[in-house]
Amino acid sequence: MNEKNMKIKEILGEDLVTLAQYYTGDQKRLIAVCKTLDLDILRKLKQGKEFPLLFTKEELIRGVDVFPVEFLNIKHDYKILHGEDLLKDIQISKKNLRLQLEFEFRSKLIHLRTEYLLLKERELESLILSTVPALAPIMGGLVYLKDLQHGDTRDMFDVVSRGYGIDVSVLKEIHDIRQGKAKFKKDKEQYIKELINVLSGIGKIIDEIKVSE
Repeated sequence: MNEKNMKIKEILGEDLVTLAQYYTGDQKRLIAVCKTLDLDILRKLKQGKEFPLLFTKEELIRGVDVFPVEFLNIKHDYKILHGEDLLKDIQISKKNLRLQLEFEFRSKLIHLRTEYLLLKERELESLILSTVPALAPIMGGLVYLKDLQHGDTRDMFDVVSRGYGIDVSVLKEIHDIRQGKAKFKKDKEQYIKELINVLSGIGKIIDEIKVSE
């Protein structure tokens, strides 16, 4: 356990039930599950500049139906750093997942359009780069809906393309740019155009999917 994780463990003390590491796209993140979460605990974390995703044990258990995308993403690739493994027995309802996916894709599309209107040309790069960690969890939800399998984040985009018959290669390009393996090859507005096509296209696909689980 590194210094950062030890600091979180020290701040939360006996209140800490589970500390785990997981990935969102290509970003490594932490989730901390506690017995209670009051303002004193939040203040200590804030002062220590440590910001894990926080749940009480009850919120974790009861929140799966409300946040299936987030929990599916965490469950896909995680490592317990301290305490109980509360994540292994989490069951994801495909019915609840489909509902959240429809909301997420439509809201992300609205957000992308709005940000494009508000941002200046030089600011579009950061918007484009932010789409991989923002969209990776909901792409993972698409994979789960059809019982598909994928490896890393880049492979997941290929699996979604094949499984749903929609070209999401722009996300692979952006992923490679984020990893320093490629550079922007097109005008920034072309990336925005392709991202809008991906989000609107998947939104229509999700609208037609019927699940009973």
